[in-house]
Amino acid sequence: MHVTVLFGATMDWLVFALLSPAFWGINNVVNKFLVTKRFKGYFSIAIYLNLVDLIFAGAVFVAVPVSFEFPYALFSMAVGMLPLFAFWFYSKALMVEEVSRITPLFQFIPIFVVLLSVLFLGELLSPQMYFGIALIVLTSMLISYRKTANGNLLSSAFKLMIPFTAILAVYTVLNKYLLGYLDYWSLFFWMMIGSCFGVLCMLAFSRPRKEFVEAVSQLGKRTFVVSLVGEGTYILGTICSLIATSLGYVSLVSALSGLQHFFVFIYMLLLSLFVPTILKEEISKTVVALKIVAIALMFVGTWLITV
Repeated sequence: MHVTVLFGATMDWLVFALLSPAFWGINNVVNKFLVTKRFKGYFSIAIYLNLVDLIFAGAVFVAVPVSFEFPYALFSMAVGMLPLFAFWFYSKALMVEEVSRITPLFQFIPIFVVLLSVLFLGELLSPQMYFGIALIVLTSMLISYRKTANGNLLSSAFKLMIPFTAILAVYTVLNKYLLGYLDYWSLFFWMMIGSCFGVLCMLAFSRPRKEFVEAVSQLGKRTFVVSLVGEGTYILGTICSLIATSLGYVSLVSALSGLQHFFVFIYMLLLSLFVPTILKEEISKTVVALKIVAIALMFVGTWLITV
C-alpha cells in the first residue's frame, strides 16, 4: 500500500523545502572559495567553520527555548558529528572539481534517503517516483561527465561524493526520527554542540591541531567575514530543512533539496561573468548547454518524486 502525501492548503513545508537549497547553494559557492583560496587542508577548514557555527548555536540558545530530552539530546549530539565525516569527502571533491559539477551529485542524497525512509520510516513509493529516481541518477552522471585529453571520463569527484551523500542521507533520516521527540530549534542546537565536540576530538590529535594553527595564523578578518556569511547561509538552509522535515515526509523534502544544483549553477554563472577574479568556471556554450539540459532533466526527476 503506497502512502499518499496530504499537506495543508498553505503548503508551509514546500516553502521551507525550497528555501533550503537556495541558502545551501550560496554556502557551496563560499566553501569553494574558501577551499581553493584560503585553506589548504580538510582539518583546518572543518575546525574553523565549526567554531564559527558556535556563534549561531549560541544565538539560538539565547533567542529560543532549548529543551533537553534524555536520551534524544545526546543522540542528536552524536548525529551532529556525521557531517564532519561527510565533509572530508566533500572538501576533497572541491579540490579536484568545479562546484557546479559537484553539487548535482548531491542528488544521490534523496536517492539514499528514499531507500532508508522506506526501510526505517515506512515511506513507500509509487512506480512514478522510482522512475524519477532513475532519471536523477542518469542526469547526475551526465553532468559529471567531461571530456579530457585521454577521452571521456566521469568527474574525479564522483567516487568521493558517493560516501558523502550516503552519510548525509543517514543524517537526514535520523533528523526526521529525532524530530518526533525534539523541536527543530532544540535538534539544531544539540547537533551543533555535537559537531563542535567532534572538532574538539580532532584537536586532540597533533596533525589536525598543527594544520589548524598554521592556517589560522595566516587568515585575516576578511576570511572570518566570508566564513561567517557562508556558515550563516548554511545555518539558514539547515533550519529551513528541519522545519520542512518536521512538517512533511523526509523523502520529499530531501528530493526538493536537489534544486540546490540549480541555484549553484546560477550563482557560479553570474560570478564567472561579472567577477571572475573571485571564482571562475568553464562557461563555453557546449558546457553550459550540457548543464542546462541535465538540470532540466533533474527538475523533471525531482517533480516525479514530489508529485
